[in-house]
Amino acid sequence: MNATSLLTNTEHPGAKPTDPLFITQKDVPYSPNTLQEHMALILRGWAGIEKASSHSGRRSVITDIIHKQKKSLKVAQKVAGHKSASTTVIYDEPPEEAISDALKNLS
Repeated sequence: MNATSLLTNTEHPGAKPTDPLFITQKDVPYSPNTLQEHMALILRGWAGIEKASSHSGRRSVITDIIHKQKKSLKVAQKVAGHKSASTTVIYDEPPEEAISDALKNLS
């Protein structure tokens, strides 16, 4: 079961996959730009992450799935909703510790 069907089936039985995820106080959907601005404010202002963007969280989750959870690239691809594994492989950026460990093990 995917996240869309989970939300639709349990919490909001009348919801459709095309319905907006976030609604403003004026009862209209957030525009993508406004949502990105709000995410940047939250990440930079509240969390103190200076170089954060609305994509940072997504990148962090996918990288975590690949490196910390040791799941396959295919699992990360499914979680990300990518059609092609070549899109997901971009997130397969090894952490600095992994690079250091690999170099140490050469000797």
